[in-house]
Amino acid sequence: MNLTAYAASIPQPNRQNEDAFLIDRAVPLVAVFDGEGNSESAAKKAARQLERLCKEEGSKLDLLKSAKLLDSYLLGTSRSTMTAARLNKDVVTVCCVGDSRAYLVRDSQASILTEGAGKQKLGSGAIQPLIKQVNAKDRDLLLLMTDGAWTRFSLYTLTRTVGRYSVLPELPTVILEQASKVGVWDDMTVVVVTVRR
Repeated sequence: MNLTAYAASIPQPNRQNEDAFLIDRAVPLVAVFDGEGNSESAAKKAARQLERLCKEEGSKLDLLKSAKLLDSYLLGTSRSTMTAARLNKDVVTVCCVGDSRAYLVRDSQASILTEGAGKQKLGSGAIQPLIKQVNAKDRDLLLLMTDGAWTRFSLYTLTRTVGRYSVLPELPTVILEQASKVGVWDDMTVVVVTVRR
């Protein structure tokens, strides 16, 4: 199985974007991060550190271990959520800390992979990451979204939005445009991942 990923992010008006994302095609891994409050670039620090871990560990990267290392790395300085997905052969492993989400869209139906992840944040020193594994199928679509984006969608609305657009490189932007129709009160980030044989 191979994955292809596309991303888009928009900040709140007149503010620095406190979200970040990472796409590492070598591992392969994708992740979204949402920094807390005014913590300067917490999400970007976490993304850079995870990118470094990807380079060091390569295909041996362990998401649970990585989340705990990121928690320690940010301890005492700043906090961030993280939702990451890694493809290993035919299995997608999702690791979630906080309220960013991962969705699986399969056979025109969306489901939440990170239900029950809680309100923890990297940098708290006491995380219990939610780990979920699913067998990947050809043409699966994964969506990783920070809370600024996903809170605007019901599963039905998200499924309809995804189903109407077949140009995948544009889908993250389309989702953000749809989410921002009622205004932008939080930074919004979306990563769309397609799985192909």
